[in-house]
Amino acid sequence: MIKEFRLDELNSGDKTVADFLRKHEIRLILPCGGTGVCGKCSVKVLFFHREKILKTFDFPACQYTMDKLLKSIPAGSDCIRFDIPEDSVIKSQKLHQSASDGRPYLAAVDLGSTTIETAALSLDGEVIGSERCRNPQVSYGADVISRIKAASESMIAASDMQRLAESTIRGSLEKLSARYSLAGLPEKIAIAGNTTMGHLLDGQDVSPLGQAPFDPGDISLKDISKVFFTDKRPVILLPGISTYVGGDITSGIFDLDIDRSDKPQMLIDLGTNGEMALGDRNGIWVTSTAAGPAFEAANISCGVPGIPGAVKRVTFKGQTAHLTLIPWDKELSKLPPGVRMQEELRLRAKRPAGICGSGLISAVSGMKKAGIIDDTGAFTSDEWRKYGFKLWKPSPATRGESPVVITQDDIHELLLAKSAVRSGIEILIRSYGTTPEKIFLAGGFGSALTIEDAVSIGIFPEELSSHIVAAGNTSLKGAIKFLKNDSDETRHRLAAIKNLSHEIVLGDDSDFEDLFIRHMSF
Repeated sequence: MIKEFRLDELNSGDKTVADFLRKHEIRLILPCGGTGVCGKCSVKVLFFHREKILKTFDFPACQYTMDKLLKSIPAGSDCIRFDIPEDSVIKSQKLHQSASDGRPYLAAVDLGSTTIETAALSLDGEVIGSERCRNPQVSYGADVISRIKAASESMIAASDMQRLAESTIRGSLEKLSARYSLAGLPEKIAIAGNTTMGHLLDGQDVSPLGQAPFDPGDISLKDISKVFFTDKRPVILLPGISTYVGGDITSGIFDLDIDRSDKPQMLIDLGTNGEMALGDRNGIWVTSTAAGPAFEAANISCGVPGIPGAVKRVTFKGQTAHLTLIPWDKELSKLPPGVRMQEELRLRAKRPAGICGSGLISAVSGMKKAGIIDDTGAFTSDEWRKYGFKLWKPSPATRGESPVVITQDDIHELLLAKSAVRSGIEILIRSYGTTPEKIFLAGGFGSALTIEDAVSIGIFPEELSSHIVAAGNTSLKGAIKFLKNDSDETRHRLAAIKNLSHEIVLGDDSDFEDLFIRHMSF
């Protein structure tokens, strides 16, 4: 992306270049929350005089101040251009005009830290279609801690994150409405998300979530239609359990009927917060592992969400990687015909968009078996340690593209996430007192994950592998189930899930540190 500005448009009132670009509706992906450690916001700046380049250099936009940029303007410059990699920019939702007289519908939303998925339902509960997109709040950081910090320090940031979530959900609704000839607004919306996402959308103060005693605030079921200006059409935010075990887990427990089960069942969401629950009708133990965004590849050097073109699986023949990509077929079907567009997309389909979470786990599992890394996760070659291991290199047809690389830092991020989740699983099972009969992996990531790969790198104990079942997006499915069965009884049941739950705070557990260190290897 090339964006040009006049010099008089530059403003030293903006702290960093990332802040300046955000003000001009260019939102950079900042998985590290603007701390400068991920390197994903590198931009090139070019100063011109009558189309002649006077000066050019690169810098991380989240760290480079506008004052410093203004001082670097060479004499005679008449404009400045920012050259920003496309995969560093959050794509804005393109809103479609939808017919107000279309058929009425309901909408369920999974408001995730990394992705937002919206489903449209007929009034009798049949799913019509769904829309999935990146959560644009990632411009404030990939994890909830970064967003809590940003919102606590700035009312403008808090308001912006509320607007970003609301407008993204509304944009998805308008896409679905246009695609399926639906009414302009749904009759009712049900939203499930973690506590931080819910508070940011509702406009609650999130600062207590980030400091002792970590008060969760109001996590009851509530109507937040005021946020969406939907008049008398209810927008229901499903209830949470605690500060770090939110409405997405309540929704998942509800979807899977864990609160009504006679046998112990476990729900694991391998997302940014690593939430999990284990129990039955008599009691449910819950915890959050703060796994970070590695499983969603948000802080991985070539990481992308589970989008078409992303590497979802890697196999090795010797030390040569063979990639399986998420197919483009569904995307192609949405596009108008045109030979040139088809040729461009065919070329694009040969180049991975990046690597998603399941692909990262698959790749690291294969690298370990191929001897590319050792049991500690360290590369076995000096060259790989320095430059990373290339899963994919550009061919003559894709010249100019960047390779898809896994670095030593990427492996370390995965190790941290894996160790946090494995430690959480062991402590939760110990606290509950028995092994679950079934372990449900939540989310699209869980569906794409190869259990053998996850066991190979130690996310799950080998003896539990036969118990693991991919459950899909249980947060979204719970919201759909709510819409189908909304009644006083259903609302009381959701509230009862919180009362049935016992939270384990891993940081307070005497075994957690030892377990975490023990599992910091493959």
